[in-house]
Amino acid sequence: MRILLLCFSLLILSACATQSDTVEDRRRGQSLVCHKQKHTEAVSTPNYLRHLEHGDSAGPCPNEE
Repeated sequence: MRILLLCFSLLILSACATQSDTVEDRRRGQSLVCHKQKHTEAVSTPNYLRHLEHGDSAGPCPNEE
């Protein structure tokens, strides 16, 4: 359980450290994901983990930077 909590915390921290995150996104408790490798979305923390579970990647899409 501790390892899972540590992994979860590291994922959240790495998402917050993304350069393309805006202060406004973090203020709202959101992180950026590259959805289906097509477009960047700002999502809440629970949705962030769901996106990662089904194959989306953390941070903005490379074609939108």
